[in-house]
Amino acid sequence: MNLFRFLAASTVLAVSTACASMGGHSPFDSSLIKDARPDEAKAYSDFLIARFAAMTNDPQMAAERYSSAIDTAPEKSGIADRALFASLLSGEYQEGVRVAQRANLLGSDAALVRLTLAVDALRRGRDADAQTMLEQSRFGPFNRMIARGLSAWRVVESEGTGAAVRYLEDGLSGDPRLDSAALYMMGLIELSAGNDDQALAVFESLWETGSRLAVGVEAHAQLLAYRGQRAEALAMLSEFDREIGHNAAIARLHEAIERGDKIKVRRLKPEEGAALAIYVPAAALMSQTDDDVSAVYFVLALALDPDLHVARSLWAQSLANAERWEEAISVLVRIPDSSAFYGTSRGQIAWALHNSGRDQSALAVAQDALENSSDRGLKVQIADLYRTLGRQEAADRLLTRTISDDARQGREDWRLFFARGASRESLGKWHQAEQDLLKALALQPDDPSLLNYVGYLYVDRGENLDQAMNMIQRAAEQAPNSGHIIDSLGWAHYRLGNYDLAVEHLERAVELEPGDPVLNDHLGDAYWQAGRKLEAKFQWRRTLSLDPAAEQRDVIEAKLTAGPLEPVVKQAESDKGSMLLPLQPR
Repeated sequence: MNLFRFLAASTVLAVSTACASMGGHSPFDSSLIKDARPDEAKAYSDFLIARFAAMTNDPQMAAERYSSAIDTAPEKSGIADRALFASLLSGEYQEGVRVAQRANLLGSDAALVRLTLAVDALRRGRDADAQTMLEQSRFGPFNRMIARGLSAWRVVESEGTGAAVRYLEDGLSGDPRLDSAALYMMGLIELSAGNDDQALAVFESLWETGSRLAVGVEAHAQLLAYRGQRAEALAMLSEFDREIGHNAAIARLHEAIERGDKIKVRRLKPEEGAALAIYVPAAALMSQTDDDVSAVYFVLALALDPDLHVARSLWAQSLANAERWEEAISVLVRIPDSSAFYGTSRGQIAWALHNSGRDQSALAVAQDALENSSDRGLKVQIADLYRTLGRQEAADRLLTRTISDDARQGREDWRLFFARGASRESLGKWHQAEQDLLKALALQPDDPSLLNYVGYLYVDRGENLDQAMNMIQRAAEQAPNSGHIIDSLGWAHYRLGNYDLAVEHLERAVELEPGDPVLNDHLGDAYWQAGRKLEAKFQWRRTLSLDPAAEQRDVIEAKLTAGPLEPVVKQAESDKGSMLLPLQPR
């Protein structure tokens, strides 16, 4: 019987029994009481608890309850699939394998079941089992990419490098954008076998197409430096940093080459290569989605290569994205201090502590990490943490150190100038802040957040008003669905006295971000100045229901009594004498 039908039938039965008992006063039949619940009732109970646990970020409980429901649920394989996902999501790889085996016996053909069993087979050296599980026609596009990479490294183990390369070549589409992951695997396979010329040829062709996969670029640069082409390797790593951003492994290699260290080429074992075949698509998936699906793939990759610390770092980030702070910390503490990702992992721990309300512990971890690591990514993370905690002087000092270190290496990062400018503005150092913000704009003239921030500050100060409005409008054009940027545009019109335009934009901002108390408060002010006072009071009362900050709540309650303080309208750039209430650029 379907579980939902069972629930409906049970409800009808319960109601009719209750009515009969009340109306006829029939004696209660004690034989109806049994020691055990009916199997379907227990399965449904377990299923509902598991579903609730899954929706409330408790995958461990979800896995336990789904597993409990497998034997008694009418639709066993579907429950087993859910139990597997929850097991892996909670980091329980071995339990995941056991559940995948049960699901397979129950007839499940789910992609995650087969990938989990394939990983288990590869770890145990069971080539035939792995080959069966990796039959690509049974996968969708994303999982097919993973299965193809795993199959290539399986073939390396069973048939040799040449067979693996031919296998990958047979599946190429001819479009470098679609083939880049397979081509990087091909280069790494050639490199693992010592075929350096062939590997270099593959890597060079990928670099020319503009492909920038960190693990592939690292291997490419290692090979160049190993062959004595250090200048070429450094140029490549610097370009990666400029185009893609900081990567701890890339940064460590860059420093080692600069120091003149002897560079070794890492030649992957099949299980290490197979781990990368899972990690690379999972990392790409994580960059494109906000959910935690990628976490299950990181767990599978780490089952093959426990030293793939970049996967551990991203796994922790996916946990943090789901606000599972304790689990994120438990994953991060397993990254050893010998890893290139140790520094950034300490920064991640500090942020997890802050986000779970332990600011003093976060600061202690941050300070200890800075004393024991020179990692640039860590410095940026901690500077951002300092800014969030209101420690603007500390943020300024740390950002200044990082900007100076960058300058010695010929690097200029607009994000650091933006961050330092924001800190200095908070400290009241407007001249220095303006210099940093204009420098950031010179380096990155089209970033909507930066345009919005600088334009907003200028409007607040009554300076460069035409330019400021142009900046905010450009930001809004690039991010028309950003409630905060549309709010900036409306609030700028408000501060300039254009109340009808302000209302138009602020209504749109609230539509985009209905739960933001600041945006709702702004709309209330605009309604008031536009003569719509009843609507203004309604909007302020709504703002109070959205749990605003304490200082904002006090201001709103005052406005409900007396209305807002009349703004000073700035008509021209020369009118700099009248300062308004401080704004918080968004």
